[in-house]
Amino acid sequence: MFGKRARASQVLPLLALLSLIATTTAAVPPDISPEAKTYLEHALDLMQQNALNRSSIDWTQLRQQTLAHAEGTKTTFDTYPAIQFALTQLKEHHSFLRLPDSMSADQQKSIYTEMMKIKGEPASSTQASPSPFLPQKAMLGHIDRRGGKVFAHVVVPMCIPQYTDWQKNGPDFQQFADKLHGIVMDLQAQKPEGWIIDLRGNGGGNMWPMLAGIGAVLGEGDAGAFESPDGSKSPWFYKAGQAGTHSPQGPDTISAYVNQTPFILPGPPWVAVLLDRGTASSGEAIAISFAGRTHERSFGEPTAGFSTSNQMYPLSDGASLFLCAGIELDRTGRRYPGGIDPDVQLPAPDSRPTEEEKDVVVQAAEDWLASQTAAAP
Repeated sequence: MFGKRARASQVLPLLALLSLIATTTAAVPPDISPEAKTYLEHALDLMQQNALNRSSIDWTQLRQQTLAHAEGTKTTFDTYPAIQFALTQLKEHHSFLRLPDSMSADQQKSIYTEMMKIKGEPASSTQASPSPFLPQKAMLGHIDRRGGKVFAHVVVPMCIPQYTDWQKNGPDFQQFADKLHGIVMDLQAQKPEGWIIDLRGNGGGNMWPMLAGIGAVLGEGDAGAFESPDGSKSPWFYKAGQAGTHSPQGPDTISAYVNQTPFILPGPPWVAVLLDRGTASSGEAIAISFAGRTHERSFGEPTAGFSTSNQMYPLSDGASLFLCAGIELDRTGRRYPGGIDPDVQLPAPDSRPTEEEKDVVVQAAEDWLASQTAAAP
């Protein structure tokens, strides 16, 4: 029988025991199946090994927090919100998870909605309105005439993959590169005196078909580089209809090419690049490819700020983890960790101008091209 009051010598060991139990309980992984736990830990391993800011993250704490978010998960699909939580802790905003092609549209919509809630959005009072050119999905080419001058105007749209299984996107990527290259060929046949490369609303996707398709205007050679956290650089290039990266360990990696016989424009043409807040990710990579090039000037708004490189890591259930792993540099070595400021900043229109309306950014670009080509015969 217990008395009404315990002696201090009894209370202190009891408190120590309770403290030990509480500490041990907190360290025990939450209720998560072995399959889900293995899958989630693999995703965390990939982040810890490859994320851009990996050296400044408390991985012990992040793993504990992510496992807590995964409490009760039984399948790999159940872990996606926890993975999204971990991605929000990587101190950048470019990494993302793409769901398996095997999931139904309704399943994907439901999970993406939950993931977006975890990701969160800036307060509406500080969030800029979307670009009126976003999303730019139409690939267009036409001739602009100004003051007796002829300029080729190419709208380079997003190159968004349809499938998470990257290999299935091959035909679409090839069609994109060939179509863009064909537009350049058709416009060059009309002997333009300058070029407008319109990247407004280009929210990204796969940069390589864009680079291969527009490469004839860009010109051959190294156009930029990816810089890893350790300072090592992997240059990207365009040459003879092919786009890819140089590898110090072996042959170049060709990531896209055109099927047509590639051609080279006579000399580096004058190029005006159009940017806005809807120019993001791979759209920014194409803008960086032109930056620092001779006979080039950019016009419009600062870009979206996703000028970092992502690396894809396929997961066992068909999902893919895209991790931000590097900063992008232009051909001069200038780094772009947070977007591109155009050479000539101009306010974007509130809506996409019609053919009859004045597009002040295009007009500014044409004025500059006209001034640069005034001495040409």
